[in-house]
Amino acid sequence: MGRSRQREVVLEIEHVKIVRKRAKSNLMFCRDCGRTTDFLALTEAAKLLSTTAAALFEFSQTYVCHYRLENEQDFFLCLTDLLTAMGRKMKSGTVRLLGDSNS
Repeated sequence: MGRSRQREVVLEIEHVKIVRKRAKSNLMFCRDCGRTTDFLALTEAAKLLSTTAAALFEFSQTYVCHYRLENEQDFFLCLTDLLTAMGRKMKSGTVRLLGDSNS
């Protein structure tokens, strides 16, 4: 009897994890969207996404997310555009979870 051929089988299982968190948003006009939408303060958005404000700020600048600067110090992110940017990066396979220690 001849020697049998072998193959390597890789099984990849995707798990969906539901995480429920709350954050207070501010309704403001987004010049780029052209409509009133939800904006989150940078610190609130960072807590919501389990990351640091610095990492989220870098992400928002890299992916040109819509923002507003109020009182020359309060940085707010357009939630609609932020989620859209994250979705685009997830579809292209280049996004990592913002709070992931491997990123």
